[in-house]
Amino acid sequence: MNKEQTLEKVEAMIMNVKGVVGVAELNKEQCETVAQLEEMAMKNVFGGFGRGKNEGIKESISREVTMVLFTNVDFEIPRGINAMQLINKGEVVGMTLDPNKIDEFKKDKKYVVISDFFAIKRDAKINSATFASGDTYFLFNGIQIDHFSKIKEIKDHVLSFPSPPAFGFLRSQFKDRMDLSDPQLAGFLVGFNLS
Repeated sequence: MNKEQTLEKVEAMIMNVKGVVGVAELNKEQCETVAQLEEMAMKNVFGGFGRGKNEGIKESISREVTMVLFTNVDFEIPRGINAMQLINKGEVVGMTLDPNKIDEFKKDKKYVVISDFFAIKRDAKINSATFASGDTYFLFNGIQIDHFSKIKEIKDHVLSFPSPPAFGFLRSQFKDRMDLSDPQLAGFLVGFNLS
């Protein structure tokens, strides 16, 4: 099977994952644009609350093949993944939470649960100055999920979460090839090497 046939097979397998409504391979220029948009977006994370580093996107676009997945609300991201961390001077001081562990963290005096998915260490010394200096930032990690681990034609996969500007760009690139009208549409990049 040649590369083109392999990628067609992989695309078909990805389209069979519950909640995936579209998939397409990115070309080099699209990957470069996503990287530039991420770099700009990471200077102003969460409406100016802080800075960030999207290591997941960097990993996804460094693989042999990078695809965008468009998903609806039926797509399930595994619980307990560590997709986002808050780093302060090299130490993890905040993290995404498994929804099943929120009550546990609310009872733990070492943490403050600030949303339905994120907790920060109570003694974390973070403020606008630590963000401005670069000592504090949000780290967006790439993840691996079972759906892709089961595809024998690929290896070393990384699923990552693009910023809103990168997602908007990706949506505009593929809106004529697939129905992307769902208001709850989400997008992910998956980068992988061929086996």
